[in-house]
Amino acid sequence: MRTRFPFLKSICSPGENHGKKISRRSFLLASAQIAAGVFVPSAVLAIPSEPRPLSFYHTHTGERISIDYSPETYTDSVRRALEYFLRDFRTSEVHRIDRRLLDVLTTIQHYCKSHSCYEVISGYRSAKTNAFLRKKSNGVAKKSYHMQGRAIDIRLAGLDTEVLRDMAVKFNTGGVGFYPKSDFVHIDTGRKRTW
Repeated sequence: MRTRFPFLKSICSPGENHGKKISRRSFLLASAQIAAGVFVPSAVLAIPSEPRPLSFYHTHTGERISIDYSPETYTDSVRRALEYFLRDFRTSEVHRIDRRLLDVLTTIQHYCKSHSCYEVISGYRSAKTNAFLRKKSNGVAKKSYHMQGRAIDIRLAGLDTEVLRDMAVKFNTGGVGFYPKSDFVHIDTGRKRTW
């Protein structure tokens, strides 16, 4: 499907890795740096000094979107396009998305030296959808940060989800959940916690 914002690049395909898989050397270097604690704190890293590409593929809608993300390039029109992309796909409701999520995603890609696509499982979630999902699973929080536009469930093409989780824990100041059976990582901008 095409996005309704044609001025944005559309480059990700399902499961497609645009760029090389993360090399063993890059992975080991990043892991060693994380273990040694040599990364600059996430508050410093979160805001890119120059635009960095962020690409997304939505696993439920088949839509794709790519933006060049920085404080200068994150205009109202780009913000609206991304908020539409991350809408509740069940109800089509759109909500403001916390920009700190983009900061974390950009920082993770930068330190993985990845230009791969984020596969989005869930972005914004309406109260109606959240209640519906709670009936189906006990893993859905009653006051989910998804309902505030402060959470995203993702994979990063070419990167093991355990590594993605470790990077998210390192760089995110909020919550990080790991769901190995479903193979995705939850990131939110709530209080610092992991599960």
